[in-house]
Amino acid sequence: MKYILVAMLALVTCLCSAGTWADDSQRRQQQITGEAQQGFEQILDLWRQEQFDELYDHLVTAPGSERWYFVNQLNYSARRPACCWEKLQDVEVVYLDEATVLLTAKLGIEVEGFGTRFVTRSFRLVRQTGVWRLPEADILSLAEPNMQRIPREILNRPY
Repeated sequence: MKYILVAMLALVTCLCSAGTWADDSQRRQQQITGEAQQGFEQILDLWRQEQFDELYDHLVTAPGSERWYFVNQLNYSARRPACCWEKLQDVEVVYLDEATVLLTAKLGIEVEGFGTRFVTRSFRLVRQTGVWRLPEADILSLAEPNMQRIPREILNRPY
């Protein structure tokens, strides 16, 4: 009789702690997806504010990629993230593991001379050294640099 009582008590304890563990795991996943979304918004803000050197530090770069080349490409772009509510809409973040998420969102991109255009894309964000990073190619494909355009740094130069 004692053995049955001890076995039942152990079973109840295991079942109760399993539910708590599942709740903790789900909370951790929600925390990670929230942090990833904030990291993505920070990347878009750095791009919009034209802080390209700092933006480069938030990217997963390809081998052989150089900071000056990336900055030069963005200087020749007529596109940048929109502001405020247009910047990011319909966000869905899928937890893949502790350091990887898949973020799908509708982005507002300001196109010089045309206004805001919206594009829906998926992005794979990776956490390295505590920072959420986006592949460099994703930013460059959104920016669509045009090397025949007069760069923003020359256009905005005070005379």
